[in-house]
Amino acid sequence: MTRTLAILTIALLSATLQGQEKKELFEIHEWGTFTSMQGANGLGLEGLQHEEERLPDFVYSRTEVRECPLRKQGYKGLEVPVTHVTQKMETPVIYFHSRTKRQVRLRVDFKEGLLTQWYPVTDLLGPPESAFGKGPLDLSTVKSSFLEWDIDVIPANSPQPPQLPHVMADDIWSLARKVDACYIKTRPRIGPNRLGPVEAERFLFYRGLGTFKLPFSISARKDGFSVFENRGDFPVDFAVAVEVRGGNGRMVICRGVEKGGEFKISLAKQKMGTLDRLVPVLEKVLMDAVMSRGMTVKEARAMVKTWARSWFRTEGNRVLYLVPRQTIDQILPLQISPKPDKLERVLVGRLEYITSAREQLARTALLNYNSESHLLKEDARKYLTSLDRFLEPHVRLVMAHAKNHRTIQMNGAQILALLKQRI
Repeated sequence: MTRTLAILTIALLSATLQGQEKKELFEIHEWGTFTSMQGANGLGLEGLQHEEERLPDFVYSRTEVRECPLRKQGYKGLEVPVTHVTQKMETPVIYFHSRTKRQVRLRVDFKEGLLTQWYPVTDLLGPPESAFGKGPLDLSTVKSSFLEWDIDVIPANSPQPPQLPHVMADDIWSLARKVDACYIKTRPRIGPNRLGPVEAERFLFYRGLGTFKLPFSISARKDGFSVFENRGDFPVDFAVAVEVRGGNGRMVICRGVEKGGEFKISLAKQKMGTLDRLVPVLEKVLMDAVMSRGMTVKEARAMVKTWARSWFRTEGNRVLYLVPRQTIDQILPLQISPKPDKLERVLVGRLEYITSAREQLARTALLNYNSESHLLKEDARKYLTSLDRFLEPHVRLVMAHAKNHRTIQMNGAQILALLKQRI
């Protein structure tokens, strides 16, 4: 009887310790995207600083994309336009998973890039802000930037913090909240020079513009084939090529590209189908890929739903791929205290490329942009408008290939001037 009791006692103690271990587990999950654009020859294009999805007004900003709410409290963002942008880091969100309340300090650095937008509030950021009216910021001069938060991590089953900002149910921002992660709340700043309110969310959000180079490129051949090359030191676990044209689309899936390898894309051999049929398939494929990197089902769904319209329904050719984890850690190193038991990070690379056929369409539109023919002029403006935030790279590519064409140069310069005013 004594021996049996001892065995039961040990078993109960072991189960208690295991339960405590589970209770104390601290995990951090992050997802986001890198966007770049290339011509048919595989060379990178500038002009990716334009916004596609409007962020809520409470999001903080260092560029002219949006006025910084902290200005009312004497804190100004970097309110200048930027130039020489070749990479856009979009919507990384960081989720926290813990059964107990924790105080956490997290810093993210962005190598060869500027962290331009974030939420919730922090006044720990660098490089120092520039004076308003100083002129455009040449992003190629920015070697690194950082943001740092001091937050309370509040278990998911706790009451919703009253500081959580309201967004409409159909706002794209609300999609990232549909997870089982903890709430986070900024800790009150201490000291006469510390500014900003206490704010709460389901995640940390940040975004940036960069000039860093990723070792991935695509060349579009005239025979309808394209080649995605991985010239990096690490394999790409997953890639999918997508073409959207006139409300229809097609895709080619690749399960991996070894370092130094390539993925031959034969989109021309695939049948075009309606986007209503194609998009659900693409959503499932991307969700599975994201979950393979450690995201939960709800986190993967939040990511894919956030980007579904942009990835799968906008005109153009693109390759979506999983950026190697080692590359993410090199470009966006994280410092976290206390150190989590597990840190999962997944960024989807989005490589837009302009085929020769699409470049010709842009060239024709640029020629007719100020045509005396009302019909030609309207068709040109309609097509150029459809390029949305990728208009500037298209214009720059056509201008580069038609340096001696006066009409193209004049019309292109006019469009770039208008875009500069819009930013």
